Amino acid sequence: MNFTPIEIAFWVLLFLLVHCYLIFPVTLPFLSELFSRKNRMIADKVNLPKVSILVSAYNEEAVIEKKILNFLEIDYPKELLEILIGDDGSADRTAEIVERYADKGIRLVKAPQNAGKAAMLNRLQGQASGEILVFCDANTMLFPNVIRKLVAPFADPQIGCVCGHLILTDKSGSPLGSGERSYWDLESEIKKFEGILDRLVGGNGALYAIRKSLYTQLPVKKSVMDDFFITVKVLQKGSFCTFDSSAIGTEQTSKEGSGEYRRKVRIGRANFNYLFSYLPLLNPFRPLLAYLFLSHKLLRWLTPHIALVLLVLNGILLTSGRPVYFVTMGLAVLFLLVALTKLSGSAYYFLLMNFAMLKGSFLSLAKEHGGGWKREARGDEEEEGTSTVVKVLPFVLSSALSFAALAPAPAQALTADVSAGVVNATEDLSEFNFNVSGHWWYPVDQMVFLGLGVDYQRFGDVTLVPVMGSAYMRLPFGSVMMPAATFDIGYAFGNDAQMIWRVGGGLDIKLGRYSSMLVLGGYENLRKTGDLVYLRCGLLLEL
Repeated sequence: MNFTPIEIAFWVLLFLLVHCYLIFPVTLPFLSELFSRKNRMIADKVNLPKVSILVSAYNEEAVIEKKILNFLEIDYPKELLEILIGDDGSADRTAEIVERYADKGIRLVKAPQNAGKAAMLNRLQGQASGEILVFCDANTMLFPNVIRKLVAPFADPQIGCVCGHLILTDKSGSPLGSGERSYWDLESEIKKFEGILDRLVGGNGALYAIRKSLYTQLPVKKSVMDDFFITVKVLQKGSFCTFDSSAIGTEQTSKEGSGEYRRKVRIGRANFNYLFSYLPLLNPFRPLLAYLFLSHKLLRWLTPHIALVLLVLNGILLTSGRPVYFVTMGLAVLFLLVALTKLSGSAYYFLLMNFAMLKGSFLSLAKEHGGGWKREARGDEEEEGTSTVVKVLPFVLSSALSFAALAPAPAQALTADVSAGVVNATEDLSEFNFNVSGHWWYPVDQMVFLGLGVDYQRFGDVTLVPVMGSAYMRLPFGSVMMPAATFDIGYAFGNDAQMIWRVGGGLDIKLGRYSSMLVLGGYENLRKTGDLVYLRCGLLLEL
């Protein structure tokens, strides 16, 4: 069978996703057996190193005292343990609570204003006196023996970083919580086998340790994932990173979907902010590390981009009439429906996080304002107020999927657009056919809308009424006039019924708080009619 370039691209991209989420995790245990490091040096239980525990805290009043009491239960010689808690300009009682425990060996390092976690960690590292730095989140509770477990691998001088084992517990019982926990269980398994290889790609900010001599100052001009940046720099300096499953910390899953979504958007943005500084990990002269970085991290970060390209290619390939492409599109739609209806918490979490990663990648292209950071509540904290639950959904690429996505939005009673213009065959631009289009949108957030579109098109004696699943995205450039991207796929009913898909873009010009003028154009494909271009203007209302 001869494959077209589009088909080759489709199957290559599909293989990359299958490799990332199925082949790589399944084969990793075998790789760890084949390439595990031998003859590690054994820990000296007598000559323990001095350890500094660093915690950057911002508005952690709800958990900080519990955290301090947890620190005081750690089983490690007190004269060899230094605990520094940095208050990053908190607006609550965080600093006041920490100061109460000064006589217990808890040292407060206070920043005059909220400058961000990276700036605070740089400050804490500069004041730390320990040979080993342990990084920990304020809401992570540690087992008493965790420091002894973390420092043991450092008996091997080639080990530069040790990541602990974070166990997530879920009190919420929500699909998001169960999905997050399932995802983290898989992530912990991957980390365990990467640890056997001593090539752990990225620590976990909740609990990890490094040699102070290997610390790299964190950049502060743009947001950064401190745990990933610091551990990657350890690897790039030639040291090894490992994982200790017996060094255990526990943490609650996210309290609400909107908070976890915002956190993942920040993570995505931070990852893409410094993507080029991580690419040296693909060095072919360190093939095992390159393979792990590509399979575990890079392909994950690019998953939403690859998935969108796959869906567009799949839509184009439907015109070939080959059954396999109807099957692949049907499976994609089925998966998305299962996620949107929350029949599977893991599927829902997967789509939510990939959409956040996609948005974060776009935001990395825009200027970042300030280095501050915002904490998100976890499942064991008391409510401080009522917040709107934002259901974040993936791109909807079928009419049936759009209907599932059109539950009433909590913040907006109506979001819709109507536009009019022309659509014309690409080979003959002399005849301009009238086109009227309307959408009912589900607002994922202020930048992204998913919904159902209905058109009216007439070509000579042919009348078509396309019904389409649609996606609309404002790009983060400008404030009054923003570029926008659109995608639609569905079925055109009428006296010459056929499949339809189109992709386009244009300008979203704000007229006021609740309305925008749209100027859009792009490419349209009708399976029987052929290739067309369209241009239309309209009004978007967000009420």
